[in-house]
This record gives sequence, C-alpha cells and structure tokens, in this order.
Amino acid sequence: MPVNAPELSPALPVPGFRIGTASCGVKSADLKGKRTDLTMIVADVDCHAAGTFTQNRLRAACVDLGEQTINLNGTQVRAIVANSGNANAATGIREEEWAQMMISTAANVLKVSSDQVLSASTGVIGTPFPIDRIVEGIEDAAASESDWMQAANAIRTTDTYAKWSSRKVGDYTITGISKGSGMIHPNMATMLGFIATDAPLSQAQLQAMIKRVVDQSFNSISVDGDTSTNDTVYLLASGLGLGYAPLQDTSAFEVALTALCIELAQMIVRDGEGVSKFVTINVEGAESVDEARHVARTIAISPLVKTAFAGSDANWGRIVAAAGNAGINFEADKISLRCDDVVMMEKGNLHADYRDTDGMAVFAQAEFSITLNLGMGDASARVWTGDFTHEYITINAEYRT
Repeated sequence: MPVNAPELSPALPVPGFRIGTASCGVKSADLKGKRTDLTMIVADVDCHAAGTFTQNRLRAACVDLGEQTINLNGTQVRAIVANSGNANAATGIREEEWAQMMISTAANVLKVSSDQVLSASTGVIGTPFPIDRIVEGIEDAAASESDWMQAANAIRTTDTYAKWSSRKVGDYTITGISKGSGMIHPNMATMLGFIATDAPLSQAQLQAMIKRVVDQSFNSISVDGDTSTNDTVYLLASGLGLGYAPLQDTSAFEVALTALCIELAQMIVRDGEGVSKFVTINVEGAESVDEARHVARTIAISPLVKTAFAGSDANWGRIVAAAGNAGINFEADKISLRCDDVVMMEKGNLHADYRDTDGMAVFAQAEFSITLNLGMGDASARVWTGDFTHEYITINAEYRT
C-alpha cells in the first residue's frame, strides 16, 4: 500500500507536444488490450534535449543509443518512444538490433530521422524482446490521441499508481512523468523520467540544468539499493521551434523544474515496493556534500535500518553503525542524532533526556525524519527512503510469475 499516495491535479498539456499510447502485450500476448504498455511523446518541431543515464555497467542498449543521440543530435530531437514490461537488457547480441528497430519504426511512422528519436524500455531483464508486438504498438500509438496522464500509466511496471507533475513558469509549461517502485537507488536517476517544456532553452542550458536537478531529486532517493540497467531521464524543450526569445535568466525555471522532479522522486519512494514508511534522512556537519550524501545513502540502504523502520523500532544504534560503515572519516565523539525533534545522541553520548518510548512513537509514524550531524564541517545532504517489509520480498520473489 503506497504511503499517502497523492491526489494529483491533471497534467498540463505542453505546447508543441502530443502523446500517443498503445497496448502491445509486452509481457504476454494475452495481456494485449488489457493494459497500455507503450507511449510516444512526439514534438511538432525540433527540440533541444538533455539526459542523464544509469551508471550501472550493464547498461541496456536503449541507454547507450539515447546518450549517443543526445551527444550528437541534442538540438533536433523529435520523439521519445518507451515501453514497459520488458527492459531489453542483458538479452545478448540482438539487444541493440531490437532497440534500433524500435527507434527506426517510430522514425518511419513519424517521418523523421532515426537520430531524432530517443527510446527507453523498462521491465524484466534478460527476457527476449517481443519486437513484433512493439512494432505494431508503435504504429497504434502514433495514431492515437492520448494525454500525459495516460502516458504515465503506460510506463508503469510494479508501480501501483501513475506519476506525473506540472508547473507553470510565467508563460511556459513544464510537465513530467516518471515510473519506479523497485530496483531504485541513486546513481543517476534510478527510474524513467520524461519531461517536456515549451520554454526556449539551449541544449547546453538543459544539460547543465538537468544534472543539477537530478542530483537534488532522483539522485536523492533509494528504495532497495539496486541501480537498474535502464535508468534514464530526458528533458525536451521545444520553445515552439525556439520561436520565443531565448531565456537569459533561467533561475525561476530551474526552481520550478527542481520542485517538479522532487515531487516525482518522492512519489517513487512513497510507491516503493512494500514500502509502509516514508523517511527523510538528513546528514549535516559533513566536510563535503558528496560525503554527506554518501553517508545518507549508506543509512538509506542498510537492511538493518530499513527493517527497524518497518518494525517501528527506534534502534538508533543501527543508524550510527550504518553511518560508520560508509567509509567517511568522522569522530565518534562529535556525532549527534535525532528523529524528528527527539534527540537520541549528542556528541557521541546518549542524550540524558532520551527515552526509548519517545523514539518508538516517532518510528511508529508513517512519515518521519532522521538527522545525523557528523560535527566535521558545514556540508549537508538529504535522501528520501522507505522501509523493508515482508511485502517487498513477496513482490520480488514473484516478479516474473
């Protein structure tokens, strides 16, 4: 059961973009017509595009091809085509061929060049790709008239609900969708995310911006500590053919984009497989942001910490032990720890006023925060995570069945 699944306002259409969806029966031909599993985001004009990509060394072919397209042709992108249900990863010598066929089919249907199409796949790893059904689905999607909310639904795998968000920045619109529930850990973006805007931003502006924004959002979440083979975030800007005057001051746009991506990222944690708690982990007093983030991530992926969250057990010793396991230099007699406003540890000592019943009351909540101060500097970082429950094991033990 997702933790406080949000009631989302309708996604705003983005000038210069149209959406198509289709049902391909990607997991099984028997599922065709029962759920949508393919989406196309199509631009009416050449777009500037940027992306971030998984750091998993076993990257799917669609990730490599997408990165190549961004690097070589990031000012003329016209479409994203994405399927759910099969990752087309670790599928052998035909993997790149299948990914290329997906791209070329979309390009032919849309009458654009193959190097103007980005692709993405998500789902089971190591299973032959049903390319024939995908090809049929691309043709169906191109002929359909869908919206961003239907697109968000079509890219779901084990997600229990579709995830989208929109913002207005002056006269401009930003709308994004994402998917993710399991195999979620920050090492790029750890999921799929597609964002579009009609703001007139250069490719260089977009690429620098999406890297900063991802670090503050999708790179700051963890469900289970596993980074996927297919993680990708794309940001497309049409500027309606860049007919608008280029934005000189992008600060307001970046603030809105960051807020949108944080909202999407937090939805992924709230919808994490088996998650019943939403926990914010703050690490303060570090010597650098990278060190603070590394400690926060180490705490977030600790099975002992996550099972303590699940059991509403304020076993704070597991938290500081996980921090010590991060390999970051700090002195034990300088660290302090609190959960919400309850101080557990101060400068290496159990706080005189701490009572375990107070800690247990905080851990029993559906949402709470953990703040660890290392006492070494002024840098800080934040990671959002959840707990490990029996349901997580059930979902993943039965994932392919």
